[in-house]
Amino acid sequence: MELIAFIIAVAIAYQALKGYRLTKQKTLWYVHLSFAALSAGLLIDSFAGLLGIFARTLRGAVALSLVGYEIYFLAQLVAYGLLIYAYVSHTRTLNTIPNTAILSSMFGFVTLQAFPIRFFGPFVEYHPISEIILLLLVTYIAIQTGLNYSATKDRNALLVFLAFLLLALSHLFFILMPFSALYFVIGHVLQLLGYISLLSMLMRVTTTK
Repeated sequence: MELIAFIIAVAIAYQALKGYRLTKQKTLWYVHLSFAALSAGLLIDSFAGLLGIFARTLRGAVALSLVGYEIYFLAQLVAYGLLIYAYVSHTRTLNTIPNTAILSSMFGFVTLQAFPIRFFGPFVEYHPISEIILLLLVTYIAIQTGLNYSATKDRNALLVFLAFLLLALSHLFFILMPFSALYFVIGHVLQLLGYISLLSMLMRVTTTK
């Protein structure tokens, strides 16, 4: 599922770059950078997990999974941070959010390192605390895109809002993953649907232009 998400993320990055070249909208440039970072994180995490399957020891498999997820986690922090900056600069409230985003990123990375692996047993990937940090960041983006849709009532704005709402829900289910493996699957499905929604919007923009 991560490999599928990687392919869609690459397509989003490409379409956003294409849209930026056509419209010169800076927001699309930040979307391109964000999903380029996300796609890199997804690819590394996927290959780390794949290598973990073939690891000869459980310790090796856990170590590979942890390294892959930490890189993916940092890629998501960068991606969501860029999107927050894009929306904040667009609404000209630049001094209200960046410090929060930076502090959240630092807190997320520190807490991910501070909690020992054994605390969550086999649940090394999609660490609940790091997912809470990501949920807070993507929820802010979802709120901003929701406000934008409520003001414009534009179909493209609706697709963007749905994309980040689905991504926020995916992180919520990743937080709940220790309670049931089904939540892990639901989280990935919601993530894929969010990516598809955003990709649909970008294809509409580039096709119209």
